[in-house]
Amino acid sequence: MCGITGGIGPSAPQHSLLDAQLKSIEHRGPDDSGTYINKGIGIGMCRLAIVEIAAGKQPATDASEQIHIIWNGEIYNYRELRAELEGRGVHCRDSSESEVVINLYLEFGLDFINKLNGMFAIALYDARDNSLHLIRDRMGKKPLWLSRLNDGTLFFASEVRALMLARPDRTLRTDMIAEVMQYGYINSPNSAFNEIHQVPPASVTSWHDGKTTNAIYWSADFETKVTIPYEEALETTKELIEAAVSRRLISERPLGSFLSGGYDSTVVTAYMAKLMKEKVQTYSIGFHSEAFNEAHHSKQVANYLGTNHHEEILSPDPALVIEKISQVLDQPFADSSIVPTYLLAKFARENLIVALGGDGGDEVFGGYERYLAAPLLQGLNPSLELARATLGIIGKLPRLSQRKFKRLQSQLFPELNLASRYSSILSLTKSQQLSTMLNPNVYSSAAEIDHMNQFASGDLSSFDRMIRSDFAEYLPGDLLVKVDIATMASGLELRSPMLDVNVVEWGVSLPRKYKIKGFETKHILKDVARSLVPAELIDRPKMGFGMPRAEWLRTGMKEMIMDTLTDTTATQRGWFNSIEVRKVVDLHMAGEDKDNLLWPMLMLELWARTWLD
Repeated sequence: MCGITGGIGPSAPQHSLLDAQLKSIEHRGPDDSGTYINKGIGIGMCRLAIVEIAAGKQPATDASEQIHIIWNGEIYNYRELRAELEGRGVHCRDSSESEVVINLYLEFGLDFINKLNGMFAIALYDARDNSLHLIRDRMGKKPLWLSRLNDGTLFFASEVRALMLARPDRTLRTDMIAEVMQYGYINSPNSAFNEIHQVPPASVTSWHDGKTTNAIYWSADFETKVTIPYEEALETTKELIEAAVSRRLISERPLGSFLSGGYDSTVVTAYMAKLMKEKVQTYSIGFHSEAFNEAHHSKQVANYLGTNHHEEILSPDPALVIEKISQVLDQPFADSSIVPTYLLAKFARENLIVALGGDGGDEVFGGYERYLAAPLLQGLNPSLELARATLGIIGKLPRLSQRKFKRLQSQLFPELNLASRYSSILSLTKSQQLSTMLNPNVYSSAAEIDHMNQFASGDLSSFDRMIRSDFAEYLPGDLLVKVDIATMASGLELRSPMLDVNVVEWGVSLPRKYKIKGFETKHILKDVARSLVPAELIDRPKMGFGMPRAEWLRTGMKEMIMDTLTDTTATQRGWFNSIEVRKVVDLHMAGEDKDNLLWPMLMLELWARTWLD
């Protein structure tokens, strides 16, 4: 793992800028750094050394010093690819992944990308035709940002903060304020600035003679479904996940797992326990609030699997934690689960350099309750008014938590179509409420329109549309951003077997009936889990990786909320309607939870004070 940055063209970075950019992202790679600078090209990296520590120094080059490469991530099948190259008569001078990537490029051109199994953001400079190729992995695990000057120069970096140093002339993209308030994140390819964008997942951005082109090299095939018996599909699922875990055990540094005790992390950890000679080091955290503490479930699974389990029950100073996280985030981000993810990564980093987690299991195998709820609610559109009238009875059902009750309550309104319904379920707040909270000069529905247009495209089933939407937006825009930022802030690498390309392609090929059985989501993956640990350890309602957000905002963060959202700085910024903000703050402090509005407002304002002011 590492952080990369650089640029090509008339204004390519020289030593002073490149050094400053690397300094800004050195948390991503504290072990080593290196640069390559020539006329019209400057690239650099800071390295977190994990695999082939002695041979893996970057930038790397070929024997003729015509190809120069820096990259962030892991190529899990690099040893097989080296054997393939040697079988073709290609000699690799050392054992590093970089040497394999360079020789693959020389042998196959950019088609080599399709051979890679891993998570990666690659910058490859070819001096033979003075071209630069920026390559991002299929799912968007590793970030890669870019910015283009009017003179044709192209800058790139692992984090936006490094590009800010190259673009002091950047301007705010005000549409992002409504986007973060509604969805909690900025979706690819956009950023908070008009001049900075992402290389989209599964694509290559190429620069040559001042011109930039983008090409998609992979997409998930949602149309082709397997037609095999369930038991055969179950066995294949087990084999592919086990192989994906096995590939991710390559490390020369301490390795363990994040274990929540849920299905996804349990499956990953169980296969680690099966494959590793030594005991698996497992890590979990919890909060003293019962509704946000899965630690006892993690401990039960860990005991059964015989892991060396590490657990921490936290009572942090909320304001201090949020202040630290706001410094880590160089883009506005309002998914509050970044807080426990950040705290877990920090805890695990005391002993680990690499961890495996269960990210992606819900998207690949259909685990979210919204995959059931959205079509059901849309089908009940004409009856939702009656449902609202009887909600008091529903709210007393024993299995319905207060959070789920409120989510259900917010959805008992008609929507035009499934795209609109799905957008509403994903939203932190309704569009109508958002338009009253934001001042007219910053309110925008652009993100919502983009979401619904993407959702409606193509000819897929409702179920596959929802999963495809999450592949395109929620997974790379929210979950993988959260994981990358929260772990790399502590210099920890997180690997996700559920997002292995073989697992993903298999998962999307499974028919809905193998993923959804009655009202059970993620059915086939749950059966995998039940084959590895006793069902009673894992069969329970999904909790999610949350925190006592509403309580924190009302107690330990009360002063921060008042100071940050109602002071002169926030008022003069002019993003929010100050009268409405005060109303929302007062209602929340009086006991009516409004954290779905207060949290994104707070994160936007803290970001602005860190990166704009």
